[in-house]
Amino acid sequence: MAMTSPRAVLLLEDGTRFDGLPFGARGEAVGEAVFYTGVVGYQEVLTSPSYRGTLVALTYPIIGSYGVNGEDNESSRVQAGGVIVRDYSAHYSNFRATGALEPLLAEQGVVGIRGVDTRALAVHLREHGEQRGIIASGDDLDGDRLLGKLKAAASPFEGDLLAGLEAASAPAAPMQAVAKAVVLDLGVARSDLAHLSAAGAAVEIAPASAGAAGILAREPAGVIVAGGPGDPRVASHAVAAVRELIGKVPVLGIGLGHQVVALALGCSIKRLTAGHHGLNQPVRNVATGECAITVQHHSFAVDGETLPDGVEVTHVNLNDGSVEGIRSKDGAAAGVQFHPIRDEMGQPNKLLAGFMQDLAHA
Repeated sequence: MAMTSPRAVLLLEDGTRFDGLPFGARGEAVGEAVFYTGVVGYQEVLTSPSYRGTLVALTYPIIGSYGVNGEDNESSRVQAGGVIVRDYSAHYSNFRATGALEPLLAEQGVVGIRGVDTRALAVHLREHGEQRGIIASGDDLDGDRLLGKLKAAASPFEGDLLAGLEAASAPAAPMQAVAKAVVLDLGVARSDLAHLSAAGAAVEIAPASAGAAGILAREPAGVIVAGGPGDPRVASHAVAAVRELIGKVPVLGIGLGHQVVALALGCSIKRLTAGHHGLNQPVRNVATGECAITVQHHSFAVDGETLPDGVEVTHVNLNDGSVEGIRSKDGAAAGVQFHPIRDEMGQPNKLLAGFMQDLAHA
């Protein structure tokens, strides 16, 4: 009997099909298909809570060449629901590496597919919009069966993706802390916490379920709302808590937290046709005209056509004009869609450093 090669398929809800080979765990995975455009950073992306509920297409054509290690994880495990790559390098070369990528995915039950033209997939999603997809591997790859299963499944973005996330751990307090900040954990990444600490914050973590009273009882100089995955409109408890905090303590939102702050201020949220998932998103500061290349991981954005009185746009995306930052005109709350990074000289992030200095002098 002739031996058959193992097969895998990625099927999108519009019927578009990509055939390939199994990668990671075998089985089936449903999620929102998104694409990440960074040349490096696959480990950080796959372990970031921002990618919970997604099937991540990594558009750089060779993935795995520098392995993985425990230090670069953005959370305690792989958060992506599935992984899509073109070519996988099982042989890695990096003095920091402690293992290869595929065994990590298999060990944690993350289904993937390799051999896909990920750039063609990215073009399709950019032109036709992000959509649900299913990755399947095995003998039964019947398209009608898989499409029926996919269409019967609810979008992960409709559910509470914060439920079940492991609580973040606060970084060690800096030697010379500027002020105490409570982080409302909506799936905050470890790197965000590290940048906050580098900016001088003595960080305490509050869970997503925390109410305003419990947060205020900690007597913070300010509150950082940070994360995370999915649609912020599902996180109604967090929106209510932030709405109550505004005006009582300075509030800064980052990523999903930015959208939660926006909702608390009365803004509306919309789904982007193609989300921003990468290291190269250009953003302009409206007040100064300064432009920056930023890190972003989101499929939703603040609707700039629905800003209420008292809220203004502070940052815009230069690719699609979407809102990247807002603030209340009274200065009580602000948010940015992008995630903090150190500057080219390795100095603490200017945005976080400025926020912490404002808290110190409040």
